[in-house]
Amino acid sequence: MDRNDRVTIGVCYRSQAASENELSELFRVITRASQDNALIMGDFNYPKINWDTLECDSSSMAFRELLLDSYLFQHVKQPTRLDNILDLVISSNANM
Repeated sequence: MDRNDRVTIGVCYRSQAASENELSELFRVITRASQDNALIMGDFNYPKINWDTLECDSSSMAFRELLLDSYLFQHVKQPTRLDNILDLVISSNANM
């Protein structure tokens, strides 16, 4: 990434009670942002994703697949709330 490249920066909060429409819109925005340089941070509330192995439960699978299909990198490795990694830093570049 060059110094003069544009970066889309986003901050998200996914409520545990988010509707299907809200999730669909969130996924659409993340997909669009991932087409360029992107840095997305926030509380995504997916405690059942193991970020080392990428194993997850069925309720987290669509989000995990979104990140993989969009070639996005998740950078947080330590728990952010109790034993869970809920707050994520996601980028389109592993070195960002």
